[in-house]
Amino acid sequence: MTIDPASLPSRFQSQMQNEPTTISKILENCFQTLKHLEEIVDKYESVDEQPDPSKPRLKRWSTGFIKNYKKIAWTTEAGDLGTLRSQLMIHTNSLHLVLGVIVSSRTSRIEDSLKGHSDMLREIHSWWAQNLKDVAAAPRSKPIETNQPGNSEMSTVLEPNPIVFAVYMLIDGVGQLLCDRACLHEAWKATESTQLFLCRCREVETLRRAPEHPKVESIALSPLCFPFRQAGDEMSWILFKAMDRSSNRLVSVIIKGVAADAVLEFQNSFVWTLAKARAAAMLQGGMSNMLTHLSLISQSIRLLSLQSDLKNLNRLIDQVTFRVGHRALSKNSVEGLSLLNYRELSHYNNCYLESSVDHAEFSIHYNQATGQTTDLTKTVILTAKKLYQRLEDMRKELLVLGLQSPRANETIVLHLQSTEVQSEVVVIPDAELWITRNPQDQHRLIAVSRNRCTVLAQNLAPGFFIPDEARTPDFASPAWLVQVEGKGHRRVTYRPKGFKFLNFGDKDGEVLSSYMRARASIDVEMVE
Repeated sequence: MTIDPASLPSRFQSQMQNEPTTISKILENCFQTLKHLEEIVDKYESVDEQPDPSKPRLKRWSTGFIKNYKKIAWTTEAGDLGTLRSQLMIHTNSLHLVLGVIVSSRTSRIEDSLKGHSDMLREIHSWWAQNLKDVAAAPRSKPIETNQPGNSEMSTVLEPNPIVFAVYMLIDGVGQLLCDRACLHEAWKATESTQLFLCRCREVETLRRAPEHPKVESIALSPLCFPFRQAGDEMSWILFKAMDRSSNRLVSVIIKGVAADAVLEFQNSFVWTLAKARAAAMLQGGMSNMLTHLSLISQSIRLLSLQSDLKNLNRLIDQVTFRVGHRALSKNSVEGLSLLNYRELSHYNNCYLESSVDHAEFSIHYNQATGQTTDLTKTVILTAKKLYQRLEDMRKELLVLGLQSPRANETIVLHLQSTEVQSEVVVIPDAELWITRNPQDQHRLIAVSRNRCTVLAQNLAPGFFIPDEARTPDFASPAWLVQVEGKGHRRVTYRPKGFKFLNFGDKDGEVLSSYMRARASIDVEMVE
């Protein structure tokens, strides 16, 4: 059965046309690179005759090629062999990434087709909840009632459950509040959508009134827009180079105030979805920058995950001096500073790896022209304090990343998908539990809530597994506790004396006890 594309809606026609065009452009780039490589092979290979006429001729590289291969223009832009390798990897990863995005977009179409049915069922359920359901059995959402001055009408609107947050626009480095009660537009992923946010302040107004904050609804995605999180204890995200449709300018937008239990969903459904789509577009065009690039070491795509705000600190630095032995090199006119952390995307399955890159990249950018410097002692001291605080913010981010999941040098010896962890300071009813062991045979206990808002990590004491029927397990060794509370504010606590007790669910406690007994038996045998 064949389908005529002309009979489909316009948005499906454009998607069917754009997807093959996008892939064909990538394939054309791959073909040109491989064609150039084939020409080099044909030019520099030599053919020798085998002594046995029945055997095929022998092909090998010419002597001139072996001596001068570093001088050969391996790419059409006269690049070296490393540049050729990088181009081939970019083309290959672009194909994997774009195909993954296409599959994801087609899944979104199925989701859109079901949206109408979902809305209808939601309306039926809402009517049933208001008219038929026993109020005593389960309380309904409390309606919002407002009575505006000078208006006798009363507006009653049922409170929906979107992810609500505050939106700020960066103007001259200062965030200007656009709306403190905004949410994502339901069709923000659609190609024909031009609106990114909705103002929900109108819910407390009469339905005939205009939106309270129309400025926020003029923000849209641009082809250059890229999302990443701002380092710090307050959960906030930056949309770099979004578009203000009211002035057609590219602006940076800050999102804050996401509720703690919605942070993980917001990152998965919006931030990382948009980041992957933008990375696909950039790599398709051969772009490699600080937002996304290909790592030749890990053969993965790196997407900017965290940024520590160092804006304008470069103005307070006179010069940077590098010293090697008795030699010194000074650079003036510092143009900018950046402190970044990346998240890796596997090009094999188009999904994020468990852990981010375990370091922050601190970069100093210089102007070409050398400017005059002045001796500003107090300014330099102030800069050091600000820079130290930004470095501390990034250090804390890396600490949390290392606490909430097994590290690269650790082996998982016990993993429980669902358990309950209880202590005198925190209760995690739906935790994921790990016990890891590093090469030095040191064990670590990790408990993380499913919404990633609570993390408990403890280095178990060396004698934790020593058998002693007269005592309970000792959880008094140093531990860290990370909690995201309220409107996305994070609190990191170090407990040098650990916890007085840690209890687990009955079933999971038995599994943990069995491992402790098995580990204790191994230790006893090794001692004997």
